Amino acid sequence: MSDTPMQVLTRPFAIEPVTNIMMPDGIFDNALYHLRIAAHISNMSGAALTNVTVYLESVGDPGIVPVARTFFFASIPAGAAMLVMWDANFEHAAPGKRLVSFVARADGHTPRRSIQQMFVSQTRFDSTSNTYTCAIEEGTLTLSKPQGHLPGKGWGTSDGKQCRCPPWLGPVVPTGFTLAWAPNPAYAGTHGELPFSDPWWKVLAIIVAIIAALVAIIAAAQGAGQASFSVGGEVEETDPSVNCCSPEGAASGAPEYTVAGVASAIASGAIAVACSDAADPFWRGQAATPPAAGELTLGERVVAQWVLPEAPNAGRPYTADVKWQYERFTSGGNYQHAVSETQVNLHVAGPVETDTPAVVPAFEPLWLRASFRREHNELFRGNELYAFALFQAPQGLYFVQPLVDDGLGFDPGANDGVYAASLNLKEAYRLLLKYGQQVHGAWRVFVFAQDVNLTKPGTPPEIAAQHIGGMFVASAIELTFDDSLPCPLKAQASITVV
Repeated sequence: MSDTPMQVLTRPFAIEPVTNIMMPDGIFDNALYHLRIAAHISNMSGAALTNVTVYLESVGDPGIVPVARTFFFASIPAGAAMLVMWDANFEHAAPGKRLVSFVARADGHTPRRSIQQMFVSQTRFDSTSNTYTCAIEEGTLTLSKPQGHLPGKGWGTSDGKQCRCPPWLGPVVPTGFTLAWAPNPAYAGTHGELPFSDPWWKVLAIIVAIIAALVAIIAAAQGAGQASFSVGGEVEETDPSVNCCSPEGAASGAPEYTVAGVASAIASGAIAVACSDAADPFWRGQAATPPAAGELTLGERVVAQWVLPEAPNAGRPYTADVKWQYERFTSGGNYQHAVSETQVNLHVAGPVETDTPAVVPAFEPLWLRASFRREHNELFRGNELYAFALFQAPQGLYFVQPLVDDGLGFDPGANDGVYAASLNLKEAYRLLLKYGQQVHGAWRVFVFAQDVNLTKPGTPPEIAAQHIGGMFVASAIELTFDDSLPCPLKAQASITVV
């Protein structure tokens, strides 16, 4: 028999389970003890596979402890990419690249192993200096003097009424910071080794920003002790404030954390825009300050500030007016380079197109199909997105369901650019009863999507670094700098259950 023609083709990515969001560029950080190891495993054959099982065989770090789980698929269409994920404890994970082994088996085939790398960082907070450090094998990035637009009075309210998302869970939109990079070891030549030999240094700064937000969200959802560093951290406020709102009528106690996480991830994405996808200030600063022969670079620093003419929002080509200064500290002297420019968000998508049944009989499944278009009208397909939907019951209870383009269930075909999510009302009804809610009435559906880093292993680092994953390209939530606007959380679809 031949090997099962199923493989994990790109590196696994991290999902934070309280908020359901993908971590920046999918990188795992051990400041958050509990993360999900997510991956797309693809049917590489031209035929459907039957009775397929998939499990995570091992992780190359004893400090990462996954929960055993085997996925079963009665049938997988030709070419389909299946989203699979495992809960894991990262409390004692070591920073660096780690190998992960997945095994798949289908009828008529022998088991096949896929081995991919996963990236792990280690973020810590020092309350005495109000600094964050993000450590990896190639060195340590320290973030200090953070600046940003803080949540305003409009966060957590709608038309003068209090929403369930408290103000202290609002997003902080970064507008500046000081970054110090300590390479390990000191290096000769113009450029140092990139983090993980893959992303730019700025990705570590985005990780720090979203970690700082997620720790507060997780502490609110589950209590203190969920992260290995202090929740504190002060941000110097720069006008204006940012406003947003959570789902109204939430009863399960979870959706406000998902919305707060989404809002924080979108806000943190401003760092990626300000610091450019093509090459970040460290790489460009290095190129502009080649050291003299024989000198070793001992450290580097970037001081950056930017102005956002409009609030950053998912999929929008918003701009950032940026000023940054790079300094290189070598064994022979110091070098400087400064830049002033305007950058544009490149993670752009068109409006979400949705299709749902107008009316569904009670206890039949609810379903939604969604399509996401790139800037040039091309559809996202298959494993190019990590997406999910929130189904809101008539009296407010929410249910999170994955949106996938795998050709199963209510999805019309694998890799056709149509992503589908469904909710089993019979199972949902048990939870509705627990909260004293009804199944009948108008259900609203909110859709969210993040792009996935699909860079193939072996890509040259300076090329791989230009591809960043985990940026929201679609969201039912919007940020605004105008607190006179109504609560900007908009359902993309509605279904009536009779």
